[in-house]
Amino acid sequence: NVSKIPERIQPGLFDIVGHSHQLFHIFTFLSIYDQVHYVEDGLAEFLKAPLAVPTYLGTVGYMLLLTVCLAMVVRRFLNVADLC
Repeated sequence: NVSKIPERIQPGLFDIVGHSHQLFHIFTFLSIYDQVHYVEDGLAEFLKAPLAVPTYLGTVGYMLLLTVCLAMVVRRFLNVADLC
């Protein structure tokens, strides 16, 4: 802790309780605790939402796009190998 705010204001008073490093741990715990609640709320909303129905474009379309991209990469490497 660079600032050491409580210790710098009154030296010796915060040696055992209220040290800036202890405050760091308390605020870290509170932020993680808050994040856990946000994740729980998000999962609850996700479970309440209706399931998305897969579409033809969302399944086969992505596979075709991936196949085209992979073919372009393979073609690029084959062209480089032919030049050597």
